[in-house]
Formats: sequence, C-alpha cells, structure tokens
Amino acid sequence: MTVGAEALKLQSKPESQSVIDTQREMQKGYIDQLITCAKRYDWTDPFYICVQNRRERLLTNVIRCQFYGRKTRPTPQYDLALYSYDPKTEQIRFEWIVPDKETVLDVVDAYNNGRALEIDPNLVKFCIDFHQRTLK
Repeated sequence: MTVGAEALKLQSKPESQSVIDTQREMQKGYIDQLITCAKRYDWTDPFYICVQNRRERLLTNVIRCQFYGRKTRPTPQYDLALYSYDPKTEQIRFEWIVPDKETVLDVVDAYNNGRALEIDPNLVKFCIDFHQRTLK
C-alpha cells in the first residue's frame, strides 16, 4: 500500500491521532536515517546534516523528514533540525531545532507572558533565539 493510500485510509477514520502519537511515528527509524545520511557523503571535512520536516499539502496526517548534507551551516528556518558530523571521528552532534511556525509563536508568547512551559528548556531557548534572529 502506498503512503497516500494509507494516509487516506487513516483520514477516513473518525478518531484523530494525538500529537504524541504522530511524534512517535515520526521517530521510527530517525536515528538510522540520520546515520545513513552521514555515511552517504564522501566528504572528509566535517559537515552538517539537515532534517527538514515537510507536511504533505493534500494529506494532512503525513509529515515527511528529508535528510540531506551541507558543507555550510544553514540559516535557521521553520521545521528544520541541524546536526554536525565529523567523518574522522564518526561523531554526530545535535546543534539545534526550530519547530513549525505555530509552535515557535506559541512558545515565544508563553515565555513573554510568563506562562509555564512543560517542554524542554533547550527547545524554549531555540524558539526564543530563532524569533529574535540570534540562533546560529
């Protein structure tokens, strides 16, 4: 069955999928794909691995992660996670993540208005820095 057929089947069901369930499904194979991406390039100098989340326009319950390498550090943008990779040591290091626009704005609003945030403090910092254009 294709991804589209499966997504349409799931969309036709009356129950909705929680954000946590969606996140769990997205994480299946994430690390393996990250490692595969790191090994895909024959570059000898350290480089960056980007993970771009893309929502399907017609299939609202489908989010794809696109893994790709870059020799230069990208400009932060929505729905992007950044890792650095050193081929000599085979070490992958998490740099930052910027979630979708709605999440960033919600986090910034909660932070600015003193509301408690039950999320990782690093994610709060990434969202604030991104919003202030100081995330590098």
